[in-house]
Amino acid sequence: MKKNLKYILGIQSYANHDSGACILKFDNLGKILEYISITEDRLVRRKHTYAFPVNSIMYCLKQFKLNNLEKIDHIFSDWIKLKKWQRSGPSYNYQEYDYIKEKFKYNQKKIIQIDHHLAHAATAFYPSGFKNSSILIADGLGSDGETQSYFYGKNNKISLLEKYKNRGIGAAYAAVSEDVLKMGTGGEGKTMGLAPYGKKLKNKKFKYVNRGIKTDFSDFVTRHPHSDVLNHINKKFKIPKLKREYKKFNGNYFDKYFTNVAYEIQNICEKTMIHLGKDLYKKKKSKNISLAGGVALNSVANYKLLKKSNFKKMFVFPASSDCGIPFGLVLWGYYNFYKGKKKKIKFINACMSKKYTNDDVLKILKKFNIPFDKYNPKHTADLLSQGKVVGRFFGSSESGPRALGNRSILADPRRPEMRDHINKNVKHREMFRPFAPSIMEEHAKKYFDTNYSPYMLEVSKAKYYNKVPSVCHVDKTARVQTVNKIQNKEYYNLISAFNDVTNVPCLLNTSFNDHGEPIVETPLDSIICFLQTEIDYLILNDHFLDKKNIKIPKVLLKKMRKYRDKEIKKNHLVAINTLTKNYSKKEYKIRKKIEDKNAIQVSVLNPLKKLRLISEKIKNNKKNTLIIGTDDHTSLYTKFFLKGTKNLKDIDFLNIYGNDTFTDSKNLVKFNRVKNINKKYEHIFISSYEYLDEIKEFLKAKGIKNYFTPYDNCSRSLINIHENKLNQIN
Repeated sequence: MKKNLKYILGIQSYANHDSGACILKFDNLGKILEYISITEDRLVRRKHTYAFPVNSIMYCLKQFKLNNLEKIDHIFSDWIKLKKWQRSGPSYNYQEYDYIKEKFKYNQKKIIQIDHHLAHAATAFYPSGFKNSSILIADGLGSDGETQSYFYGKNNKISLLEKYKNRGIGAAYAAVSEDVLKMGTGGEGKTMGLAPYGKKLKNKKFKYVNRGIKTDFSDFVTRHPHSDVLNHINKKFKIPKLKREYKKFNGNYFDKYFTNVAYEIQNICEKTMIHLGKDLYKKKKSKNISLAGGVALNSVANYKLLKKSNFKKMFVFPASSDCGIPFGLVLWGYYNFYKGKKKKIKFINACMSKKYTNDDVLKILKKFNIPFDKYNPKHTADLLSQGKVVGRFFGSSESGPRALGNRSILADPRRPEMRDHINKNVKHREMFRPFAPSIMEEHAKKYFDTNYSPYMLEVSKAKYYNKVPSVCHVDKTARVQTVNKIQNKEYYNLISAFNDVTNVPCLLNTSFNDHGEPIVETPLDSIICFLQTEIDYLILNDHFLDKKNIKIPKVLLKKMRKYRDKEIKKNHLVAINTLTKNYSKKEYKIRKKIEDKNAIQVSVLNPLKKLRLISEKIKNNKKNTLIIGTDDHTSLYTKFFLKGTKNLKDIDFLNIYGNDTFTDSKNLVKFNRVKNINKKYEHIFISSYEYLDEIKEFLKAKGIKNYFTPYDNCSRSLINIHENKLNQIN
């Protein structure tokens, strides 16, 4: 019987960070033959890129020797706000990814979209090996604004139990990391690293509510006015200024207040995840729990959730953030749309990219005339024991933010000075950042309070802190990676060789990248990072590079960077021409002008017309008028359209969430604030977009059908326009 091969493509594409693609190949018997996945940032060398993943799609197609999208049976995509193959709303500035989607060479009827959190749930359950499992998803934002979701997986079916739409722990943690600690986008891992240096806050605490799945942090977290995803600290929540500036690499960390803030939000995160775990267990008393979403990367919280809940086993997908979404999409498609076999996917390790061969390595080495020796594990172990730093590139790269040996920087865990050296001279990053121990699985229980943690997503106490000080944090814990022969034989052999030399079955492991860069993907990326940092030696599969043998490394580095930039541009052009119809930069610029103009019309001018209409009605008949919504929209509305109205006390104002950025109390105190609707109103005006659906449901429950809202299908509204711009339009 001839096998009928199927190819399905998963795309994380909605202008979200960590966009990427995954292709799953299987036959007519429902047997999974192969899969490959990559994130766009690894290929274009821009960390957390928002670009449409054309390069990732092309990369995956090439690995299966597919020249175009014709062999792809279906595309599975997540969605944000609108279940359509388009951008979230007309108020977005028109971007290249919008244009690419319009020109995409694929039958859009064969594009199937599923919920963002459901895609996360698929990554958490299907690779877990569990017959049944409770599933907890916690991140910044899902498709419909949810921040936490409960699912239950049994056999091949995943069912939604409950979800919560508000300011959850993911939003709160991101807000504190970005707005208070200034860690930048994706800086939550830094906050987790800083937390052990702090103590409990004495004065101002972050207020929050843990009640069932509801973990409301709206007291201090607000939506950023120029973003549909990010959440930020409310300006009403006052943060003292830094008493002294943080100076890079001199051993001085943040002011105590800031270390304490990191401690506080980390402590809240741990308590919240424990709470959610216990609450989920009440709903489905499974012995197993599977985690995904950005919060699942918090290895400290994961460990405490397992220890303090009734679950016996835990699985955390290594690419639990959005970079794992493409894999989740194809898994869901296989098990649900294609009715895949009951047998679960075998997920041995997190290595999901192309397997780079010795030929791939030799091609680059010969092109740039780089001398090399043959790699020898025992020789490398000797060098590591002497305090040398070694970069390791081998085969396929790991999916997710954790380096697990194949794209790692390695060092001796016994040397306490090694942590500062690598942070300062190799990674060029904050001095408080910790490193992980990669330990032979059979020795893990002896050194740490765990015996199995293959994906570095569990933090446990160190039993022999003095033996491995450079991989233990200030609180004497470690983010452990256990290594066995099945998951990574070659890496296991290197650790074993180090154990033979030192009698310590463990290596210091950190991701192979410089500060601000994504993890290296190709042999070329690895050599560039090797040359621009103080890494002493480099393993490239079976080849071994000694920096002392490379003549004029700065000149070579310049040549290699220039060559890589050209290759990235060339590959992007090929991908664009292959995946789109008649792509044109000139046409894109023309379309951008048109679409941006349309966005202004829909999100600003049309609401203005409606606002003027209702404003006149309110001015003429202020009695029996209710404004219901949020502070920011109401304040701006008052400022521009009720200007000159003498007695705003005649207008009732029902505040839904008092947590928005542009609060103007001077205007709002003039209203007659009410806590409920207890009379009939002639005019009801909704001054919110973000909570529009919630407010409509609230009014529906009250039996109210007639109300007015100025916002036309746009995720951004008047509040998102700079006031000077609004003044001009007005």
